[in-house]
Amino acid sequence: MINSQLVQCISSLPPLPQTVTEIEKAYQNPNVNVKAIAAIVERDPMIVADLLKLLNSAFYGLRKEITSVEQAVSLLGMKSIKDLVISLSVRNILRTNLSPYGLSSEQFAKISHFQSLLAQRWMKAVNPSKAERIRLLALLQEIGKIVISEELLREGEDAPFRAELEAGWDIREVERNYTDATTAEVSAAMLRHWEFDPLVADLIQWADIPNQADGDAKEDAWVLRIVSEAVSVREPLSEKNRKRALKLAMKAGLPEAPLSEAMEELAQHWNA
Repeated sequence: MINSQLVQCISSLPPLPQTVTEIEKAYQNPNVNVKAIAAIVERDPMIVADLLKLLNSAFYGLRKEITSVEQAVSLLGMKSIKDLVISLSVRNILRTNLSPYGLSSEQFAKISHFQSLLAQRWMKAVNPSKAERIRLLALLQEIGKIVISEELLREGEDAPFRAELEAGWDIREVERNYTDATTAEVSAAMLRHWEFDPLVADLIQWADIPNQADGDAKEDAWVLRIVSEAVSVREPLSEKNRKRALKLAMKAGLPEAPLSEAMEELAQHWNA
C-alpha cells in the first residue's frame, strides 16, 4: 500500500493542462482532421517547442526537419502526436529531479521513449490491434519515479537508495523498502488522480505482477513489464537486460524472435 506521504504528494499534483483534455476529446471525434489537432497543440507554446525538439532529435532520425505542428501530425499521425503531447504534458508539470535513480531528465525521457518504441514494435508481432495503445502505456509507466524521487529527496534517503540500485538490487524491492510502493503503483495512482481511462492505470499497475492480471490484460501487462526490464533505468538495452527480457517473454509465452530483433535494432540507436 502506498504510504501516506506519497498519497499526499499525488493528491497535491496540479491538473493536466487543458491541451490534454482537448486533444483527447478531439481524437474521439471520428471527423477530426489534422488541422484541428494541430490547432489544439499550438495553443500551448511549451508543448510545441518540446514536441518539435523531440521530433527533430536523433530519437526519430527523420530525414526532413519538422518545422510545424501540422507537418508533424501529417507525418506521424494523430494518434502518435496525441500520445506524445500527453507524455510531454505530464513531464512538464512535474519536477524531474531523478538523481535518486542516477538519471537526468533527458535520460529519463529517453528511457520512456525507447520503452514505448520497443513496446509498439513488439506488440505489432504479438497482437497488432493493441500496438497503438501499448505505446502510450509504455510512455507513461515510469512517471511514478518522479514522485518517488521527490519523496526520497525530501526524506534525505536518496543516497542510500541510489547506492542499493548501483549495487544491483532489484529496483521494485528497493522502492518498496523505502516507500512501501513501486513505480507501477505510483504511476497508476497518478493517472487515477488525473482521471485517465481506468484501464490505462490498471494495466500499468498490473505490470508489477503480470501473471496475476485478468484475461486480456495479462498480455498487455507482460509486455509492459518486459520492456521495462529491457530498457531499464540501470543499463538500458544492455546484453544482460535483453537476455532477462527474453527469459520473461518465454515465461509469458510471448514470441521471442520479434522482441529480440526489436531490442537489437533499438540498442544500436541507443548507442548511436
